[in-house]
Formats: sequence, structure tokens, C-alpha cells
Amino acid sequence: MTRAAMAALSERGGLGRHIDWLRVLLFAVHLGIIAYVGLGWMIASRGALLFYALFLPGIILQWILNGGVSLVSNIENLARTGCWSDARNNLEGGFFKTMLQGVGVHATQAQITTALCFLMLIFWIAAVCHMMLVVTPSA
Repeated sequence: MTRAAMAALSERGGLGRHIDWLRVLLFAVHLGIIAYVGLGWMIASRGALLFYALFLPGIILQWILNGGVSLVSNIENLARTGCWSDARNNLEGGFFKTMLQGVGVHATQAQITTALCFLMLIFWIAAVCHMMLVVTPSA
């Protein structure tokens, strides 16, 4: 899916900048965060589930307050230009939009934000329920 998204975007000229080690590294960080958000509710430790249950609202809050742009994208801008936000970076705030367009789904940023917030709410509920069911060994 990632390969298809990148290929489709580069064919349309959407990348605008070459792909270098920093972009690949931060893309991997994005994928790692997505994997953690998607799978973190299955962790078998109460402490880790508590961290996860506190981490998800933080992700949503920073994303909404930052205009649909992740901190990872802002860090890339800071490393490249010295500015928090870069209007010339056509990938800023477009991670999910780019991925979805690569597989043929055209959605607005508002639709993507709404769907992801509901999905993270479901993961948060699953984590809290799982945390209540985890039995800690007695001493």
C-alpha cells in the first residue's frame, strides 16, 4: 500500500521534493506511531495500557489544534527550514490523504480527521476495557 501511494503521488508530481533519508526516517516514525495506535490496546500490562489511554487523547488534541498536521511533520519542517510550519511543503498535514489517494480513495481533510478520531475513540475504549480486565499478580 505504501509503495502504491508513493508511486501514484510521484506520477502526479505531488512529492515536489526528492525523497531523502530524513523523509524516509520520519515516514517510518509515522508508520510506527500508526502501528502503536492500532495495536496498543492489546498490550497486557496495566501501566502500558494507562499510558496508551493517556497518549491517544494527546495525539488527537495536538492534531486538531495543529490544523491536521502531526508533530512529526513539524519536526521535519524545523529540521529542513528552521520554521515550525512550511507552506512550500506539500506533504505537511497530508500523510493520510496521500496514503488514501495512492489507493484510490479521495477524501477531504475533515472526513479523514473525523474518521481517525472515531477510530482512535474505539481503540481508547478497547484499551480502557482491556485495562479493567488485566489481572495483576498478588504479592
